[in-house]
Amino acid sequence: MNTFDRIWTVLAVLLMVLPFVALGYELTKNESPLTIAVFTIMGVLLFGTLIVGMRVKPESPGDTQDAEAESAKTHPPVETRR
Repeated sequence: MNTFDRIWTVLAVLLMVLPFVALGYELTKNESPLTIAVFTIMGVLLFGTLIVGMRVKPESPGDTQDAEAESAKTHPPVETRR
């Protein structure tokens, strides 16, 4: 990821976090500690999933041998169909 993409990614994450921080701040004023704890756990799970998802690299599709093996399993040769 180049620097320009990294800047936009950080900006997007910060803009995504802002409403949760504002809501968490308002919850601390009026709500019970249990509600605040549940909200905090939900936020940690949400942003933890986001961070893990950004670090996982997608796998490339299998090579041509895998594709040929798969097609041989699903479609038998013409000789065996008769």
